[in-house]
Amino acid sequence: MANIVGVKLSDFCAKPEVALDTMMKGYDMWGDADGIQHACYNVALLSYIWLSRIDRPGIELPEDKLWQVKEQELMTRDDYDAIINGGYNNFLQDFYLNKLDNLMPRLGPFFEIFPEAIKAWSAKGVVPFSPVVVTIPYENFCGGRSMTAFLKDLYKIPDKVQAAMDAAMPDILESARQAARGFKPVGMWVGGWRAASEFLSPKLWHRFVFPYYKQLIQAVIDEGVIPVLHFDSNWTRDLELFRELPKGKCVLSLDGATDIYKAKELLGDHMCIMGDVPPAMLTLGTPDEVYNYSKKLMSDIGPTGFILAQGCDIPPDAKLENVRAMIAAAAGN
Repeated sequence: MANIVGVKLSDFCAKPEVALDTMMKGYDMWGDADGIQHACYNVALLSYIWLSRIDRPGIELPEDKLWQVKEQELMTRDDYDAIINGGYNNFLQDFYLNKLDNLMPRLGPFFEIFPEAIKAWSAKGVVPFSPVVVTIPYENFCGGRSMTAFLKDLYKIPDKVQAAMDAAMPDILESARQAARGFKPVGMWVGGWRAASEFLSPKLWHRFVFPYYKQLIQAVIDEGVIPVLHFDSNWTRDLELFRELPKGKCVLSLDGATDIYKAKELLGDHMCIMGDVPPAMLTLGTPDEVYNYSKKLMSDIGPTGFILAQGCDIPPDAKLENVRAMIAAAAGN
């Protein structure tokens, strides 16, 4: 949005009011889209979810260079004990203050404008489809510990990791419930990235990943909100297990790494499928290629139980004419 509107990425990332205005102007340039994933943006949200430091445009990076997550071991093995003994929310407060450079005041302006952003999109007739992001302890811990250290923990101290996950879940579930009640979104972004099947043996995945997703997804459903399973990376191996989730209640949002045709085969009668026009195609392809791919998806995966969308997010260097082609395909133009 910043690129097509002509706004500095540094301003877009640092000033939520600029991000909202930019997103709305960019949306008007797209064509006849009927929804948007986020209502507003602030780059510090990545630290909030991933427990990681971020290099930001205009601060650590040049003004128009995309933000970068820094892979560091900010969370230690002792922090598992802190979570087990003191609770997850208490741990997060200390972590945000001391490991993430007093994060929460930097997010204050975003949280202040967020309700206004929801109302502004609704007044525009646009659905903010999954504006609230939640995820499981695996993703939080993996970001805080770093992927290498965390995967070693799963082998060397599995019982402690699981105990910390179990201790974190009540606070995570309550936060999801409060967000659902406070903002009443249509859908809630239930994120999955490094917890994908391609990164773990089935034994570890069944212990540290899937049981926690089942709890979180059920909590979101119980609040009358649609879990939008924003599952990046490759989950093909375990797609059939998603039939254990409540039927007709979820949207499976794929990024191109998971076999969307296999998802249709196994889950087409069980949950809505969303995706998965490749980000690379939106950047490097032609409008005809995007249009034809989109039409094929609509024919093969749809027409019912399917939401045509980009895989994951539209990349910052996507061509506007390619995004318009994707939307035109869905609009029947």
